[in-house]
Amino acid sequence: MKHAVYSGNAAVYVDMEMAAKSLVANSDVDAVHFLIDDAKFPRELPDIVTCHDVRGQRFFPKNSANIRTTFSYMSLMRAALALMPEFADLDVILSMDCDTVCVQDVSDIWDMPVDGCYFSASSEPVRCRNGLLYCNTGVALYNLAMLRDGKAEEVVHALNVQKFPNIEQDAFSYLCQGRIHDMPNGYNGTKWTGKHPVSPKIIHYASVPASVWRSYAEPHEYGGMTWEEALERHESM
Repeated sequence: MKHAVYSGNAAVYVDMEMAAKSLVANSDVDAVHFLIDDAKFPRELPDIVTCHDVRGQRFFPKNSANIRTTFSYMSLMRAALALMPEFADLDVILSMDCDTVCVQDVSDIWDMPVDGCYFSASSEPVRCRNGLLYCNTGVALYNLAMLRDGKAEEVVHALNVQKFPNIEQDAFSYLCQGRIHDMPNGYNGTKWTGKHPVSPKIIHYASVPASVWRSYAEPHEYGGMTWEEALERHESM
């Protein structure tokens, strides 16, 4: 089964839907999960999407080192995916930022070779120094089965006691060395992941102000797409 997850608060719900529609329209994903900061999503969603209210989450207390805003704990929740009962039956899950847009068929992203690895994500060359493989986890395929060997608890603990500039991305990159698959950067088209193919499969607007990228052609296309249209394309994948 191919599952994907997005997380965020009300400030990014519109972007979350846009990103998820692009994934549904351009892959054979079986289920999409929204980790949200509300009892109920403010708009009707199709059956392929399940919302999880994580306001009562138990992994990151209020004094956790990296909780600065509501949105930051939503980001932190991605470090706890392997420990959440909602995903106990899953071996892998694709985690996506809400500022990503799938523009080609990405059905093969779940086939990344993560056996023996904690996750697969595209490396950031400028941060890969002194043997460190540092990855951008805005698009990441997590090996939940392997993370349950104790690594997930280690990452969560580190995030609770030590401040990281890039929150869970730093923690996963630093603590999973030697067990990371470097995903081809065409699946994470951002300036941080280096020179990209002519047509990346996934565009990631990291570091571009939302007020700017929301008006770009691809977000505008999928933001204006109805769920019915996205699902119709999905059925043909």
